[in-house]
Amino acid sequence: MLKKGLLNSVIVKEVRHIFRDPVSCLLLFLMPALILIIFGFALSFEIHHMNIAVMNPSHNVEAERMFAKIEANPKINITQRIDSVDQIDAAFAKDNTRAVIVYDNGVEIFIDGTSPTLIAYMEGMLTNIISEFWAEEYHAAAFDTNANAPQIRYIYNPSLKKEYMPVPGLVLMIFILVSSIVLGTSINKEKDQGTYKLMRMTPLTNFQIIAGKSIPYFLISFFHVLVVYAVCLLFGIAIKGSLALFFCLCILYSLCCMSLGLLIASLCDRPLEVLILCWIVLFIPNVFLSGFIFSVDSLGFPLKDLVSALPGTAFIDAFRGIAYKGTGFNENIGPFVILITETVLAFCISLVGFRRKLPK
Repeated sequence: MLKKGLLNSVIVKEVRHIFRDPVSCLLLFLMPALILIIFGFALSFEIHHMNIAVMNPSHNVEAERMFAKIEANPKINITQRIDSVDQIDAAFAKDNTRAVIVYDNGVEIFIDGTSPTLIAYMEGMLTNIISEFWAEEYHAAAFDTNANAPQIRYIYNPSLKKEYMPVPGLVLMIFILVSSIVLGTSINKEKDQGTYKLMRMTPLTNFQIIAGKSIPYFLISFFHVLVVYAVCLLFGIAIKGSLALFFCLCILYSLCCMSLGLLIASLCDRPLEVLILCWIVLFIPNVFLSGFIFSVDSLGFPLKDLVSALPGTAFIDAFRGIAYKGTGFNENIGPFVILITETVLAFCISLVGFRRKLPK
């Protein structure tokens, strides 16, 4: 009986310990739920919403009927109409356009080749719809749909190099690991060991201490960007856009990750808490919901709108636009605004958090 009573006491103690510790609750309850929702419900390789542009330079009535057939598919939205092939690049730079269909002496489909995992799905969907249109229009027995199959052209990645897909995601993960997780745990080690309070006794301000702790990790992150750029050149992935804009994007995303890591560190007392929260709040959502592995187009509303506000999503979109498509600042102003806003907000809140927990 004594042993049974002691065992019950240990069980009750552990249950109370679990529910007293917010991080334990997050790890035991939120993490499994988050994984279940992301991988069981939200993510798939199936596209739910694909924006396309169309071109009908001769104003052919048959082409308009084909476009109506295509837009009747609930997964496809015709968001743009262009007048010449010179406008194709500009069409891909707007409205997250995935394909351009041109009806002029035959049907040509231009597909964005920067997302190799989606190419087969997009190509199959569009060619099937067009084949069904030909069959309905000419009664399949009298019309060879195979001979009149659309010509497929891949732009930005015509050879379909598999290296185009992982590069933005690898840079994203490097920044989260170095700029967020390692920086946040480093600062909380100082807090845990009491050395942060000693630094606060010096003439340095709270901002200067945080800056001094952050600058080495920023330099390490920038070094990794240079390595990734060199690897891109090695594998024949040239940066088509402005190099200055490309490095500005990488620097801004690094600062954003640092600010988010500092924010989490300001809310936690132990390095382990920072590590767990960074994985739950930063790593998992930004890696799996940013469009790196699964397309954002596979998400339904309103999840797609929420995911578009993630810093990882903004970074991936801008990276592919600048590096692969050669777009400029005007086409990527949305991602830059998201990153700047989240960087400033996270950094300001983290300063308040550090000042509240560790007054001078």
